[in-house]
Amino acid sequence: MAAVRLHPIAIVALGVCSLTTAAVAQAPITPRGNFGGGVLAPPPKDIFGPGNAVVGLRALPKRRLEIEATVRARCSGGDIIASTKIAASGRFKVTGTATQEPNPALLIQTRYSLSGRFTDKGSASGTISATIKRSLQGREQTCKTGRLKFATRRPTSGIGKAGAPKAARYYGTTSQRSSGPSRPIVIRISGDGRRLTRGLFSESVTCSDGRLSTGLEAPRTDVRIDARGRVRDRERFTIKEGETVVKVDDRFTADIGSRGARGTFSLSDRTTDRASGRTIQTCKSGKVRWRASR
Repeated sequence: MAAVRLHPIAIVALGVCSLTTAAVAQAPITPRGNFGGGVLAPPPKDIFGPGNAVVGLRALPKRRLEIEATVRARCSGGDIIASTKIAASGRFKVTGTATQEPNPALLIQTRYSLSGRFTDKGSASGTISATIKRSLQGREQTCKTGRLKFATRRPTSGIGKAGAPKAARYYGTTSQRSSGPSRPIVIRISGDGRRLTRGLFSESVTCSDGRLSTGLEAPRTDVRIDARGRVRDRERFTIKEGETVVKVDDRFTADIGSRGARGTFSLSDRTTDRASGRTIQTCKSGKVRWRASR
């Protein structure tokens, strides 16, 4: 699997029902719980490039809504943390600017607009766009995501008959969470239903120095789905960075059905000193479960 990790710092209308002589207006939509999903650009576009995003929503009492999203553009990715109210029509919207400082030399500013609508108590969809300014040691780059259409679901427990419908999309949440919504996941199935063409999910790992590292992760592109609707993916590779060596061991599983999907992932890496072989740091997610619905 490939990963993109950042260490974000804190990020800086009710409708009215009416009666007419003809009919009574539709009752307000009152979603509750965690929704997750996003949008995936089709292969061969870069899974961490423009056109990809994950979106997590948490619907709370009194029509409050917490939003966490990560959206990718050509020069960088931007994280969004926001809150708003859900209108009686199910609509919501947030705009603003988020700032991250992954390290002292790098500053990322994301000016965003996100809007959507709950169509029922279990699903919501909308659009997200952002302009991202990336400043590395004073050198600035600016890029735009374009207007992306996303979808989210509050996943159910069942997955239905084993096997994936052709060109299906699944949207859901993982058992990891930040301070707000559960972390989101989105996966895309090929037109013949035989391959998981790509997936993307938000994740975090805890490191041996006590630091929490967060980012995006993806299984390999075009992983085979077997006759029982199962996907099993494991990637092990080594990265040499200056005087250090990083060994990565990532796993992803999925059981895919006609109505939904579920599975697990685990992420780990070990950094050692190239000369002595001494372990400098380890980072692990543990075994994380996820669920998604069509």
